Amino acid sequence: MKATLIFNLPEESHEFDNATQGSKMRSVLWDFDQWLRSKVKYEDLTDEQYQVYQGCRDHLRTLLYEENLDIEG
Repeated sequence: MKATLIFNLPEESHEFDNATQGSKMRSVLWDFDQWLRSKVKYEDLTDEQYQVYQGCRDHLRTLLYEENLDIEG
């Protein structure tokens, strides 16, 4: 199967960038998720710090789930 996306440039350059830079955005989200994970798993945190980092990671994953986005692989 093949798909073709057509954009009217330069008017739709923002939409074009969104379509062509998705893998970069996914990579950034993955890196951020892993950074949060390492903070929670490996850092010596206070209970409050732990709750903040874990809360951020949970919220990020909730947003991704709600949009049916997979950054795992």
